[in-house]
Amino acid sequence: METTDDKMERRLYSHDLAPLPKEMDLIFKTMPDHVDRPQYAQDVAQLVKKAINTNTPLVPRGAGTWGLGGSVPVKGGRVLDMTAMNKILSIDEVNLIVTVQPGVTWKALADALDAKGLFLPCYPSSFPSATLGGWINTGGTGIGAFKYGSAGDLIRDLEVVLPTAEIIHTGDKYVPQNGGGPNLNWLFVGSEGTLGVVTEITFAVLPKPEELRPVTYSFDDLRSFQPALKRLVRSGVAPMHIMFGDRLHYEYLRAIGKHAPDVGALVTMSLTGTKAQVDMDEKTIDEIMTAAGAKKEPKELAQHEWTERSYEFRVRELGVGAIPGEILVPIENLNKVLDGTAKLIQQLKLKAPLIGTVVDNNTAMLMPYYLTDEHKLVASTAAMGFAKRLGDLAFENGGRPVGLGIFFAGNLAKYRGRDGAMLIRKLKDTMDPYGIMNPGKMVETGTRFGISMPAFLMNFGMHLMGSVKRILPRDKMGERELSKLKKGH
Repeated sequence: METTDDKMERRLYSHDLAPLPKEMDLIFKTMPDHVDRPQYAQDVAQLVKKAINTNTPLVPRGAGTWGLGGSVPVKGGRVLDMTAMNKILSIDEVNLIVTVQPGVTWKALADALDAKGLFLPCYPSSFPSATLGGWINTGGTGIGAFKYGSAGDLIRDLEVVLPTAEIIHTGDKYVPQNGGGPNLNWLFVGSEGTLGVVTEITFAVLPKPEELRPVTYSFDDLRSFQPALKRLVRSGVAPMHIMFGDRLHYEYLRAIGKHAPDVGALVTMSLTGTKAQVDMDEKTIDEIMTAAGAKKEPKELAQHEWTERSYEFRVRELGVGAIPGEILVPIENLNKVLDGTAKLIQQLKLKAPLIGTVVDNNTAMLMPYYLTDEHKLVASTAAMGFAKRLGDLAFENGGRPVGLGIFFAGNLAKYRGRDGAMLIRKLKDTMDPYGIMNPGKMVETGTRFGISMPAFLMNFGMHLMGSVKRILPRDKMGERELSKLKKGH
């Protein structure tokens, strides 16, 4: 096991995908005191025992590709960098299961399975760099979820080091958890590293499909997609994945010199199965999309969009930050939320492209983003105000924001109800009696002073940040590049 207290290296662990301005250090101690890179479950258990004896926070971390601060300390302590635990332990081609350590990236696993004729049904869009343990702990829904379910649905068993240093297994490697009491696998999915440290995972996998075929369609705007989507999810056809983007998203891509279509909106789906099944599914989708006014785009564009599925935020290449919001909304209310998002963007004087995916037969995930200098206090706090109001819009329309982390822990009661949130907090206290496992997240907004920020105060502060953004000058990030693009036309 490797340990470091080098200041420069520790600074790298003081943020995740969304860096915080240095002024935030007045509230949170985001710089860890040590960084540990365990290689075995016993290493983690040893660190947990040390943390108990010294009353030191432990913060498990994967690749840091999330943006809500779940893997960032709030009061220092030790960060457990799990990326050193990156072995694929076994691939069982007979029983269609794979056992891996949590620091393996989703792409590494997908490539290893592909070499054996197997298929990873679901993975995050950030799969080239995201680790298995990190995405499981954030409870993400990603590529493949529409047809195959999320990563949590694929888990057979987890090895977990508890906050008391005990090492447990949560399931059975070869069979599902039905009829075996409460499903302990799901206890840790989405727990954001607050209930234990995952040190081994067994997934169910599938034989590689005969065909994986992307298809893509353009619309005048995203609102025109909703009627087609409502028909599609009731048609019996189940694409592996459905993703979409609006006009401004593709304008930004063209502005930075990337190949992107000049369309009002683009919807791309990937179909899996036998060739005959995929042919039939494509024909049905063609009929649904064209009846809604869509134009089917060439297969070369469809393949390009599928290849680009992991690079939603390429506009960061402009040298600025791309701050994303992320909400789940019912498909029935999709256009109401699109209208509300457009109004919010106008009120806050933003230029905000919108991308998203379809999660299941009832749910779409929207991810509007905008460009800003996220290292500056005013810009980053305005971003929180945008995310807060976007989350409120989702709640008003039967949906919710995605994730809790540091900044949205105050939403727990909105997600689970007051009694449900209280039960989760009791569960946290019971499983983590010493309060060492990723404290200050999910169930509370912790601070460097050891006290929690009340949910109403955090929510009020973020709402106020949005109000401040309304009176600030309009953001001009990316406008020069867009202007050059339009002049080029």
